[in-house]
Amino acid sequence: MNKAIPVVAIVLLALVAALLIWKFSQSTPVGPTAGNGSNITDVEFKSEDFIPAFDSNGDGHVTLDEFRQRYGKPLAEGEAPFVLYHPQTKKALTAEEAFKKHWDRNGDGVIDARDMELGKDNAWLAFFKKASDAGLTPVRIGDNFYALNEDQNRTMEAEAGAKARKEVPFAGHFWDAKYFQSWAKVYDPKAGEIEGFVSEANGRLYLLSSDAALTVKDPAKVTVEKVEDAVQMKYAKAVIGLDWEDGDTNLALANQCVDWGMRTEAGMLYARVLVTQPGNETALNALGLKRDGDKFVKKED
Repeated sequence: MNKAIPVVAIVLLALVAALLIWKFSQSTPVGPTAGNGSNITDVEFKSEDFIPAFDSNGDGHVTLDEFRQRYGKPLAEGEAPFVLYHPQTKKALTAEEAFKKHWDRNGDGVIDARDMELGKDNAWLAFFKKASDAGLTPVRIGDNFYALNEDQNRTMEAEAGAKARKEVPFAGHFWDAKYFQSWAKVYDPKAGEIEGFVSEANGRLYLLSSDAALTVKDPAKVTVEKVEDAVQMKYAKAVIGLDWEDGDTNLALANQCVDWGMRTEAGMLYARVLVTQPGNETALNALGLKRDGDKFVKKED
């Protein structure tokens, strides 16, 4: 009987050791190994990227077990191991900690598109509060967040509405893109010669001139002479389909408009730029503005 006690003790110790090894392997990520680049410390995945990367059985969501399989390992050849770290302690998070604290935002035990959307919502709520506390108007357009002052908000509302209606900025207003077919000189026996964008539909000729006047004429009673290589047509081709949120492209076109003598159109484009790039000096100077904190004020003469 006494001889059996050491044997039992050894067996128990072996079982405990095995249990500890198993538990450690389940809760601790694979340690970082040498590779190209740095270990990832914070990643915001979109659902279309995250789910395929970890969804091993292709059922559209990621379980903790599936996440464990790839956590601590490179997600692609040549990349560093995928490991998240605590922002304060800098210690590596276990697979379970990263799964629960970083991605399973609704706590239902799986990661799916709803968690990705909830992450966006949480980011939006935080942004909304910060912008509101600063006295600015928080605006969300798709995945983009903007904190706008009164001038920016006025421009954004006008541009967003025009985009929804598929309208184009010209002569200080927004117009249906259908009016920009060609630039021409129109000879009217009663009104004389007028230059502008011309288009035809339903037996009528539409003339949109630089003074923001849209007139309708009978094609049989006027003479139309198209102007080849008109800068107005170059403008129309460039601005139709140009997203108002594309600050760099709008800035380049605005500068070109100045060279073409289309200062009204340039002003509308510079205003676009200041929505997404409020500190852009070129746009500010062109509009005679300067920044006063988050606001725009007129420069003193």
